[in-house]
Amino acid sequence: MNTIMKQYLSLLILVITLFTPNVWAAENPSNPKISNTFHLTGQVVFSNLEGGFYGITGDDGKKYQPTNLPRKLKKDGIAIQFDAKIKDNGMSTFQWGTIVELSNVAPITTAISAEERRAIYVLLKRMDAFNTKDLNKLQQIDTVARKLTKEQFDNWVNKYNNFTLQYVDISYSDSTSITGSCYYTRELVNGMTLHGNTDLTGMTFTLSQTQNGWKLTESGALTNPINPYNPDVLAELKQKAREKYKTDSLASLWQ
Repeated sequence: MNTIMKQYLSLLILVITLFTPNVWAAENPSNPKISNTFHLTGQVVFSNLEGGFYGITGDDGKKYQPTNLPRKLKKDGIAIQFDAKIKDNGMSTFQWGTIVELSNVAPITTAISAEERRAIYVLLKRMDAFNTKDLNKLQQIDTVARKLTKEQFDNWVNKYNNFTLQYVDISYSDSTSITGSCYYTRELVNGMTLHGNTDLTGMTFTLSQTQNGWKLTESGALTNPINPYNPDVLAELKQKAREKYKTDSLASLWQ
């Protein structure tokens, strides 16, 4: 092959590489490749595949294969929090999960169960969608919300600001579903309650493990509804949250 032909082939490969779309990412819009970096909690697991390695099952319901998990955290079952950067060109013989490079890795020392961490992860994503008034974000994590139109969503969410997840109870869980209840506060944009412009509300939920991770698939009213206008109820719940989580705002748990 002459020199001109070699140069032509090299240029052709370069053009194909630069301009071919990332079909895999486009077909998986909920995959973290869109943001490339993220903060997450999860659990270290040991796999016997191909001689054995340590991976992470994220509380988002996805598997991650770290390139640099610290030796002291290579313990099957340990709960951790971490920042991760996806290695787009990472190669592995294991084919077990998304390859990531970790930073700011630390063990989670609270006694919160894995199931409750997963529920908190999904519910915080839901609160974030409310706070940013972003229906697309909500529909990615909440399959029930996929029935909502943009007008319906805006008419409801524009009444409130500052949604804050306060407390989560898990009643049942297995490998594919988690059920429980949660409580959160929200501020009324125009209106007042007996304790200011903040009210307390709650709901039941079911989370299901899907191909794209944990999603909220059912939600409903509490069997024993709370009184959102009683300031003593909110104060009591916040105290209960501080005793369990050391905070009354679950968004600050693993920051």
